[in-house]
Amino acid sequence: MHNPTMTVDERPRMEREGDQHPSARRWTWKNPWVIGWISAVAVVLGVNITMVVLAITTNPGLIRGDYYERGRDVERTIQTRLAEGPQWTIQIDTPADIRAETASRVRFAAVDQVGQPVRAEQVRYYVYRPSDAARDFSLPMTQVGPGLFEAQVTFPLGGIWDTLVSVRHGDEEHSFAERISVLHP
Repeated sequence: MHNPTMTVDERPRMEREGDQHPSARRWTWKNPWVIGWISAVAVVLGVNITMVVLAITTNPGLIRGDYYERGRDVERTIQTRLAEGPQWTIQIDTPADIRAETASRVRFAAVDQVGQPVRAEQVRYYVYRPSDAARDFSLPMTQVGPGLFEAQVTFPLGGIWDTLVSVRHGDEEHSFAERISVLHP
């Protein structure tokens, strides 16, 4: 291809510099495999960047500002329940098909160890949204019979909710928890 009598300057540029043919470089960027791999890397990076941005901008942070004190209260409540709770027989009656944005009746019944209805000064129904503290609320439960209390509850959203019935009896307060699943409207 090259003439041995030619000088270096007289040889074609491609042979002089060891370059590929210019059309071969252009063909590389038109190859579907190269385009596919570059596109895949770009998509993965784009998705990762989107996820990081969403995680930072929509992070609800701590659900409660006083999480440590509330945790200590829960521990004390568990210890109290273990010490005194087994003396009561309790039942929290929550409808199985409870729906968001629809009023439902929740009942609480308690009897002592000899089967007598528990007399309570105050019974309150607390509702906690594990993923959003702004949706937490509580309602008083009214006594509808001896040892039987109820409340009309309307959950604003479907999903998982933690509920707690707090019974004030004399100087003592007992809590009974239940996790429920609320159907979407």
